[in-house]
Amino acid sequence: MNFIHASDFHLGYAQYGLPERFRDYARAFQSVIHYAIDHRAEFILISGDLFHKRNINAPTYEQAYKVLSELKAKNPSTQVYAIEGNHDRAFHQDGKSWLEILNSQGLLRLIRLKEANGVKLMGDFVELDSVRIFGVRYLGSSTVSVIPQIAEEIKQISEANGEKYTILMMHFGVAGQMRQEVPGEIHYNSLLPLKEAVNYLALGHYHMQYELDGWLFNPGSVEMVAMNEYGLSKGFYHLRDRGARLITPVTRPVRRIKLDISSINTPEELYSGIESRLDSEPSAPSDPLIELLLYGSMNFPKPEISTDRIKAILAEKFKPLWSDVKILNSSSQYTLNDGDVRGLTREQIELRVFSDRVKLDGRYRDNVEEIVKTMIEVKKMAAAGIDGNSIQKELRWCFEKIRTSQAGEEKTSEKAPEQKTLTTLLSRMEDA
Repeated sequence: MNFIHASDFHLGYAQYGLPERFRDYARAFQSVIHYAIDHRAEFILISGDLFHKRNINAPTYEQAYKVLSELKAKNPSTQVYAIEGNHDRAFHQDGKSWLEILNSQGLLRLIRLKEANGVKLMGDFVELDSVRIFGVRYLGSSTVSVIPQIAEEIKQISEANGEKYTILMMHFGVAGQMRQEVPGEIHYNSLLPLKEAVNYLALGHYHMQYELDGWLFNPGSVEMVAMNEYGLSKGFYHLRDRGARLITPVTRPVRRIKLDISSINTPEELYSGIESRLDSEPSAPSDPLIELLLYGSMNFPKPEISTDRIKAILAEKFKPLWSDVKILNSSSQYTLNDGDVRGLTREQIELRVFSDRVKLDGRYRDNVEEIVKTMIEVKKMAAAGIDGNSIQKELRWCFEKIRTSQAGEEKTSEKAPEQKTLTTLLSRMEDA
């Protein structure tokens, strides 16, 4: 077995209005296709969002056409299988998406939902010698409701046609992977019916790499699509018999630099501080994207800061293709610096924040781990729609353990002090 799994190329995106960024996304797509050619990949999976917009322009289509035509000319046996992401789907009045046009030209094979041979959704699939490939376009909030049906239909097809290594492409985000909650993401437990029917779940949608339990894989976007992706692992997967390996091509260099301005008292001190901070930065490759974040308590009026002067300092140091200056005025004791959370999932960030909040109450320092685990579990249960009685039982179980460990503590009323305090903490976490 030898295949490539990629997603979220976002062809046609002229980020920051820059023509060079428009070309960067095409170069990233071409780098993956060249890798597939060089490594004689049997096929390439694109799990949605080949394009950045539904109504692409002619130069964007030309980019896709040229790269896919090059693959067909140099390695005609390597097929491209794709699904529609949320950025690819056609407007209702258009009738056809641009992926359907590429499909009709034989440049890729678009896998669609189809009723056939006794199944309602999964009738369109690809049969290879030892592999069977299914695909489900972006379904938004309705995705979670059809997962059991998708799993059952794949099992039905496998029983009728024989067992093979089974791949399913889908386009959605798994809860807990992003630093913030995102509408429409799906909790892992809701995906377990698929695990019984699928060997490799090839995801797209979130622009960073993650994998779960050796069967769910999300490569991320090859190029950076937003600055908040800075520092996150991303690329594409190359899967061979020994397993999946993330490949990270060389793309446009990006640098995000932070400076705490809490001890700076005047704009002139700020400019000097920025120059000193940049002196400690290594040189960047040519034409990078640079973002400077100024954070902390500000000791002088914000309008007194000249962002043009700061950009001139950045230009002298880096000669960037693009630069930006952001001022984050925050003195919260719960604020996590970008370096503190880089590469962490939302659950890991929640664990850190929750732990800090619980430690503020000295009565529970010996029970922090147990309390935080319960808080996170209860949050998951609530998000999954678990009934209130079950959530209450989970809380009581934790509270009883704490009471046992704090032997001799006096009980009061119907609700123990621990339960009142922890319930209040959980409520605060939802607001944080």
